[in-house]
Order: sequence, then structure tokens, then C-alpha cells
Amino acid sequence: MLLKKLIVSGYKSISVENPQTIDFEPDVTALIGHNGTGKSATLEALNKLFSIDHSLRGISASDFHLEDDAEKGDARNLFIEAWFHFPEVNDNPSIPSIINGLAVSSINGELIFRVRLEASLNFDYNPLGDVDEDIWIVDGDMEQPEADNKHRLLATQRNGIQVNYIPANRDPLVQLKYSSKAILGRLLKAIKWSDGEQESFEEQAQTLNGLAKDNPALVQITDAINQNWTKIYRGRHLNQAGLNFPVGDVDEILRLIQLQFMPDAAGNKVDTSRLSDGQKSLVYFALTKALFDIDKATRQAIIDKQPSNFDADKMKLPIFSLIALEEPENHLSPHYLGRVMKLIKDYGTSDLCQSIVSTHSASLVGRVNPKQIRHFRLDNETKSTHIQSLSLPEDADEQAKYISEAVKAYPEIYFAKLVVLGEGDSEQVILPKILEHYGQDIDAHSISVVPLGGRHVNHFWRLLNSLKIPYVTLLDFDIDRNGGGYGRIKYAVEQLLKMDGVVNEYITKEVPDLVPDWDSLDDPNLFNLSYGGELKNIVNELETCDVYFSSPLDIDYSMICAFPEVFCLKDETYGERGPTEGKADEEYDDREKRVEALIKAVLKKGNAGKRFAFGDGWERNFRWYRYRFLSNKSKPASHVRMFMKIESEYNSEEIKAKLPLELNRLAVRVIELAQQVVE
Repeated sequence: MLLKKLIVSGYKSISVENPQTIDFEPDVTALIGHNGTGKSATLEALNKLFSIDHSLRGISASDFHLEDDAEKGDARNLFIEAWFHFPEVNDNPSIPSIINGLAVSSINGELIFRVRLEASLNFDYNPLGDVDEDIWIVDGDMEQPEADNKHRLLATQRNGIQVNYIPANRDPLVQLKYSSKAILGRLLKAIKWSDGEQESFEEQAQTLNGLAKDNPALVQITDAINQNWTKIYRGRHLNQAGLNFPVGDVDEILRLIQLQFMPDAAGNKVDTSRLSDGQKSLVYFALTKALFDIDKATRQAIIDKQPSNFDADKMKLPIFSLIALEEPENHLSPHYLGRVMKLIKDYGTSDLCQSIVSTHSASLVGRVNPKQIRHFRLDNETKSTHIQSLSLPEDADEQAKYISEAVKAYPEIYFAKLVVLGEGDSEQVILPKILEHYGQDIDAHSISVVPLGGRHVNHFWRLLNSLKIPYVTLLDFDIDRNGGGYGRIKYAVEQLLKMDGVVNEYITKEVPDLVPDWDSLDDPNLFNLSYGGELKNIVNELETCDVYFSSPLDIDYSMICAFPEVFCLKDETYGERGPTEGKADEEYDDREKRVEALIKAVLKKGNAGKRFAFGDGWERNFRWYRYRFLSNKSKPASHVRMFMKIESEYNSEEIKAKLPLELNRLAVRVIELAQQVVE
């Protein structure tokens, strides 16, 4: 039995007009998104159905979604539905006996168990609002069930499904006291005692109380209390006082058991009150997982007809359990998050258990399979929660694996207001600095620069489109390199044509066939096509689709051309020797051979020779490009140092005036898009 999906309508940030369906993975599902997008509301909706803490179940007036244009006194409705299925029913001993009202899916014929909570709010007789709620079993998969399809959910059925909610704003000590009392208490009550064990415990308790009664000091204290008690109280009952250990029977003895840890720095035992908040959180997770492990072991012992240390009837084994963990990063450092996630994943491997984790931590998201992610955002138009899975390639080929690993490596894209897709590490250093000089701090405006633009770019575009995150792409033009120039134009056009809703009347399916070969002698920057007698520059048209090229090669070469007085100068404070040292081809007597070797190094394997005008001083620029960016030096470190020099010599306006034109245009576009998005 597994939770397949949750449907929510009219609850908190989820509107009635746009109900949301959350599909769950069989093991772990991660809910991600900005603050205030509805992640907590989703976990609370599960609590309303099946929380083990009954105080979290009731619907209140504040739970109902209120539209912006609605009157506060208007009647409102909500519903929350949980759909369970039985994916391996043939391998399980049976469907839980307390389950009835099963239905068959009209889509795939699988068995489903559908629970629906309905609630209404009206203000007819109470200005604060009256709430009516019902919880039903629905015996079909129709979208709007009729009264005949709904049957009351029994309390035993509801309590057999358990949601263990670990909130983000918890007091670790209070939470730990509650959990240790509930979890340990449940397990201790279910212990199977062997012959004589229970009597032995109680005999030891009586012996302990006998020692107390024989101790002269304790006897004196008891007598003194009794003398004063009888003077002020003369009732028929409770007229005698005594000092005893509260251990009359085994249940009282077990209530005194306390969770302790040892050793501390002094070698002593300590209780949970002396742990740090983070340690208390870890203990809570460990206790919760321990309960599930024992539940699982007890259930397996029953199936295998093996002896167990616990009485299953007293344990009240749940028919389904779910851990709902809210923002664990609030209390734990990143390396502890990894350990907690491992516990959560282990828990989700059972057929009767699942896990849900909500987070806005990029560190935690990087530990989750992208297919397990559900992205939350507030829709700009409806101002209500929108939830969806990620749009990822479905085939298991190399490109699908690449996309999956790439989004795991750069999880910050899920939390971005705007994404700039670059080719590599250099863009991650240069573009944020450029935006700073345009008065746009990338952190303050939730802009992410990620090096994912080079391969399979259409999949990243599709992913960002599905998440409604605007983006700009900066590609290397690579003119005169193998496949560059016109080849890059053709690639960009083909990738755009794979997208839905590309709004550009000049980027059509005919364009790729009209693009010359990459080694054409014509300048790719001047590639024009005639539309009704009007010439359109395709590079410019690609920029209207937010695709830019670092010209003529890449952003590294563009920065050298823009600031040769900085990039083409030895930085002796860092021990730079310059490009004329240690290069075999520099020692050739034949200058033509030296230049040929230089061109081969910069334009790389398979080039057709240098044919494009790479700017004034191209030979100097090529030498320094090879020295700075094609040797074993770190590109990001070089750009950090070079930008420090640039900023020491020029002010912001001077820097913008000298920047490559395409980077200026890109920065202006990024600012324009960022201003259109409301967090």
C-alpha cells in the first residue's frame, strides 16, 4: 500500500479554481520552492487527513483559501484527497483487513483506496465562521464523486494510516520529549514478557520500597510530614502520607525509563535536555526511524511466523506510515543533512512506508534524484500555488543522464528568479561582476549563472519553461573552430525549433537548411536572410529569443579583446612569466611556423585555419589567450584577478563602455527580465 497522489483544492495557498495534484514517488518525494509557495500547506493537508497528533487534524476557518477579490464573509469550500494504490498486491500476503471501499481505476485497472476530506465555511450565524467537515471513502475514480459514491471513513481506518510530521519551526526539546514519550511508550507497552520477567521486575520494585521504609532518615521525614498533614487535613480518605518510589507494577517502572547518552567529556551519562538543538533534532530523527524499523521487523516476523519481542496487537501496527520532514536544514548542517536523507531513503524502501521532504536548501536538493522533485511556485496570474514534476528527458541514454546529473550539480536553478545559462566556469565569474556594474546583485535578485548552456541546451530550456523561470543563454561563437560560427548558429536555431512557443517569425524550420557550412568564408555575424524583400540578421533574431553569442570565440577571448591592457600584461605579483616563456613553438626561427602553431593551439583540432578578422593585435591576443586559458591555470582564478585589476583602473561607466557589446546587451536583457518577475 503506497500513497500515489494527493489532490488539494481550496486549502490555504491552493485555490478552488486551480486545484493541485501532487504525484508521489514510492520511496522519497522532495517538495522544493521559495518561501510562501505552499510546501508547508501540502504537508499540513496530509496532517488534516492522517496525522498521529490528533490536534493537527481539525480544519479551521484560517485553512480556507481566500481569493484576492473575495469578500471575507463569503462561504468557502475545500477538499483534500489521498489516493492509495497496491502496486504489488500479488506479492503481499493480503490487503489490510481494515481496508474496505476499494475501487478499480478506469485508466489502468489497478486497485485504489481513495480518502476524501470535505469542509465548508459559512458565516450565517457566527461572524468568526462555522466549519463543517466530513471524511469519506470514495468508491470510484470519478472527478466529482456523488453522494452515493461516498461512505464514512471509520476511525480505525483513519488511525491505521499514520503521518509523522516533523515541522520546521519545532522546539527540539519539546518535540523530543513528545516523541520519546510517544515512541518509547508505545514500544514499552507492547513488550512481550517471558515467564517470570514481569514478576521479577515488580519484586525488585517492592524490595526498593521496603528499603525506603527501613531507612531512618526517610522514616523521620515521613513522620514529620504526617504529623503536620493530620493537623491541617482530617478527611476520611487520603489522610496518610508516605515516601515511596512510584514503581508499584511493571508499567510504573517502565514509565521511569529515560533515554540517556554516554559518555560526555567527563565520562558521565547525560539526558536529552543537555544536548544541543541540532543533536536533539538528530535524536528525534533516530527515534522516529527506530520505531519504523521495529514496526517493520515485527510485521515481517508475523509474516514469517517467527517469534517477536513485541505483541503486534498492543503495538497497533499501522497499515501505512509516512514521514513528512519539513525543512531539516533549519536545524542541521549540510553533512548531517546527508545522513538524515540516507535514513529517510532507507525508510522509504518499505512497501508500507514513504517519505516526503520539503526544502529550499540547494545543498539538500543536490542529494535528491531530480525525478523525485516536485517544484512549487506562486502563479503570477492566479496568485495561488502551482505544483509540478520536472520536465526531464525520459530515455535512459547518455543525454538523459547528463541532464539529470547537471541539474543535481546546480540545484540553485530551482530557486532562481532568473537563470543565465553559460558555457563554463568563466561565465560564472564574469557575468555576476558585469551585472554588479549595472547595479544588479545576483543574490539580491535571485539570479543564477550556471554552466549548462553548451550541451543539450533545449532540455534545460524546456525544464526552465516548465518551471516558469525566465532565462538567457550565452553560447560560444567559436568562429574558425571546428563546427563553430555558422555551425553554432545552426545548432541554436535547431534547438529553438525543438521548443514550443518560440515567438519569432524569422526563426523557422527552413532556416537550418539555409545556414552555410561552418567553414564558409563568410562572416557568421553578417548572416542575413531575406523575408519579403527585407533582410534580417539571424544573430540579431536569435538575441530576440534570448540567445547570445560570445564573439568571435568565447567569453575569455572577448574579455582579452576588451581589456588587452589588463589581460595581456604579466602579473608579476603572482609570478607570471608571460606567454613567451617555455613554449617550444616560440623558439622556432621560422615566424610562420610559430604563428601556425599558435593558431592551431587557439582554434583547436579540426580548424580550417584563421580566416576571420580576430581584431587588432590578434597575434598578441592569441598568445595571451593560450597562456591564460589553454594552459594548466585556473580560468576562474585568472578572471577574478583580472577583474580586480579592471576595477582598480576603471569606474563602472568606463567598464561598461569597454565591455564586449554582446555582454552589454545581455546584461540589459537580464535586468529587464528580472524586473518582470515578482517573487
